[in-house]
Amino acid sequence: MPDADKFVGDTEVPEMATKYIVPGLQRGLQILRAFNRNRTEIGAPEIAKELGIPRSTVFRLMQTLEFMGFLGKVKNTRDFRLGVGVLSLGFEFLASLEVTELARPVLEKLRDDTGYSAHLVIRDGWDVVFVVKAAAKTTFASSVNIGTRLPAHGTVLGRMLLADLSETELKQVYPTGKLSKFSDQTPTTLADLTKLLDNDRPRGYAISEAYFESGIGSIAAQVRDSSQRVIAAINVTYQDGTIERADVEGKLLDRVLLAASELSQQLNYHPGGEVRQTG
Repeated sequence: MPDADKFVGDTEVPEMATKYIVPGLQRGLQILRAFNRNRTEIGAPEIAKELGIPRSTVFRLMQTLEFMGFLGKVKNTRDFRLGVGVLSLGFEFLASLEVTELARPVLEKLRDDTGYSAHLVIRDGWDVVFVVKAAAKTTFASSVNIGTRLPAHGTVLGRMLLADLSETELKQVYPTGKLSKFSDQTPTTLADLTKLLDNDRPRGYAISEAYFESGIGSIAAQVRDSSQRVIAAINVTYQDGTIERADVEGKLLDRVLLAASELSQQLNYHPGGEVRQTG
């Protein structure tokens, strides 16, 4: 088992940097990261086993996190679940991002112009995180919520963000080279993903039909800032079979690209700036 003290999240920390890390704080954050949508309740013994530290230490850490509102006790059990303090931090983080403030009116206009739900995501490791949503005013509306995480390689939104990474950066995100499968179209190796990204990169957009979820189509485009790098991606989602392919590749794509361009310009992106070399 890898030494947990050498990792922050999913990233290995250089040996020189580890001397500045506070173990207690790191372990507390590792406890919070152990919770997810499929694992909402966890006990101290389970966490202790995973982190390889004494139960008494884990219990004190979880008590501290509960006192601060980041964890809460599950009624009639000894387990814990995430508290509202985590939600508060999440919203404060989203509010601190310039792109979220600028994106909301752009996505709402995109939603109104197309009639489809529009979203903005950022990347966190191998996931994309939905940070802005403009839901369609129809019976067919997006089911994702703010904070929803999806696998980057399994979504066209994620591919938009991954396409900006160099070969070295991609290997850091997927060190084993093996990827989870979510549909018949999902790449299952880094080599397969790289082929898709090589096609996505010069276009700056991608169109999918049931790439992640059956019956759902999506058009995604890149959002850049003054650094020339892709910092976010936007999309619209629609129900397969309800719109002609020519309209998808025509006026609907045009609207998505226009919205991505408008948001990028507001973030001081200027096409033709210095292009970062990949590899």
